[in-house]
Amino acid sequence: MNRIRLTVTAIVAASLLAAACGSSGADTTTAVTAADGSGAVFGRGSVPATVPESFPIPDEAVVGATLVDTNRGVTEMVLNLPATFAAAVAYYEQNLPGSGYEVTSSGGSEVEWEMVFIGGDADGTVGVKAAGNGLSSIAVQLTHP
Repeated sequence: MNRIRLTVTAIVAASLLAAACGSSGADTTTAVTAADGSGAVFGRGSVPATVPESFPIPDEAVVGATLVDTNRGVTEMVLNLPATFAAAVAYYEQNLPGSGYEVTSSGGSEVEWEMVFIGGDADGTVGVKAAGNGLSSIAVQLTHP
């Protein structure tokens, strides 16, 4: 749980910083590239192209901060969802297996939940946190094979 908590904290902080610095709510991306061509792309507002088509995302979810780390083959994103914590957890417990991902562990508390999954397109974690009355924050981390 600590890894997902750190990831959520870092992504939320980046999202708040991007929102404070941005002049509009438009989709944005910023690439950081090393001399060897590797690097990362930070964004907000849209699902990164590295997220598999099969990965379930609720229709009403709003994409917050995103990160595509080409060095590690990892994609991270925060989804803000106008749904209760229980509904958000249930969505992923039903839709991950229904989309071809095997949930290998799932557990947490009444306000924080983590699911670990494996699949053909990506392995990873989904962390769900209660974010207020009828709101949930979802941190997704995908590792690409």
